Amino acid sequence: MSSTKLRASLRQLQLERSRQLKRLMAADQLAIGSVSVVQRKCGKPNCHCAQGGGHDQTLFLYRGEDGRRRCKLIRQADSDRMLGAGDRYREFRAGLRELREINKREQDMLETLMRQHAIQYE
Repeated sequence: MSSTKLRASLRQLQLERSRQLKRLMAADQLAIGSVSVVQRKCGKPNCHCAQGGGHDQTLFLYRGEDGRRRCKLIRQADSDRMLGAGDRYREFRAGLRELREINKREQDMLETLMRQHAIQYE
C-alpha cells in the first residue's frame, strides 16, 4: 500500500476511534457482570412448570470476584434498570473490543509506514 493510501486509512481510523470513544464515554449506569433471569418451579403439581421449564421469577447479577463467581439478587423494583444496565455493559465491552481492533490496525499501518520511510544505510 502506498504512503498516501496508508495516511488516508490512518485518518479514517482516527475518525472511527473518535466515534467509538464518544460512544464509550456516553455510557451511563453499567451493570458489571451478567444480569440473568432465573427460572424456578412454583411447586404446584398441576402447573406447567412441573413438566419442565419454570417461571421467570428471579433476577441475579453474576460477576467474577477474586477468581470466584459471585451472584447478587436484584430487587424487582430495580429489575428494569438493571436489565438495561446489563445491556449497556455488553455494548460497552463490544465497544472496547472494537477500539482494541482499531488500535491494532493503526499500529500495523504505522509500522508499515515506518518501514516504507526507513533509510537503508549500508
